[in-house]
Amino acid sequence: MILPHDDLGDPQAPALVLLHGLALDGSMWSEIASGLAERCRLILPDLRGQGRAQVPTSGYEIDDLADDVVETLDDLGIDRCVLGGLSMGGYVALSIAVRRPDRLRGLLLLQTRAGAHTPAAAEARRATADAIERSGDLRDFADSLTSKLFAESTYTAQPALVQRVRDAIGRTDPSGLARTLRGLASRPDRTSALPSIDVPTLVVAGIDDRIVPLEEARELAARIPGAGLVEIDRAGHLSPLEAPEPTSQAIRDYLERL
Repeated sequence: MILPHDDLGDPQAPALVLLHGLALDGSMWSEIASGLAERCRLILPDLRGQGRAQVPTSGYEIDDLADDVVETLDDLGIDRCVLGGLSMGGYVALSIAVRRPDRLRGLLLLQTRAGAHTPAAAEARRATADAIERSGDLRDFADSLTSKLFAESTYTAQPALVQRVRDAIGRTDPSGLARTLRGLASRPDRTSALPSIDVPTLVVAGIDDRIVPLEEARELAARIPGAGLVEIDRAGHLSPLEAPEPTSQAIRDYLERL
């Protein structure tokens, strides 16, 4: 499936593709997009079932989402790119890094992990999906997810940002979200494949991330040969929104080294 996307910057420049997190869309990169687009062709897709994307009845496994990204790159005439993903977007980026390494010049992994869900966590995902499908109401889900996404300092210092993200989650298509949650529940464990990644890789971690703890991000970086690690202060799970300048600088520095 060809994904709706924003296409920014010089169309002749090397491409950077950034993939969003669960229940969000390409606009989650808005705080850092303009600065990055000065240095590259920046592609910001909406993954299937979210944002502007279609909501098919099937095809929500992580590898399916990854195949959508590759099909979109084909449609855009992009042979190889630097691919980045945050949280769920990172799972998709890892799928491409492992299954289609020929398409990558580099890899950015932000606030994400390589491991699969525990059985209990997977069952909780499925139960949440069932509840959303029964009610069609995302208020409880939006409140629950928003309560985990940010550093404590963000809730105090940036309440408008917190509300903005909560509203964005609430606008997600309930059917698309439920199907995505089931796909996430069965995501594969990529840990054993990490040592095979042979493109320049940067891991970006939020020091105050309560979803992917800092030690887990450090371990992810340590398992990928030559990977760099940047730890963003006063950021939880959404550093491009909570701390856009240091996150953007980390990505710009990485691109400069490429």
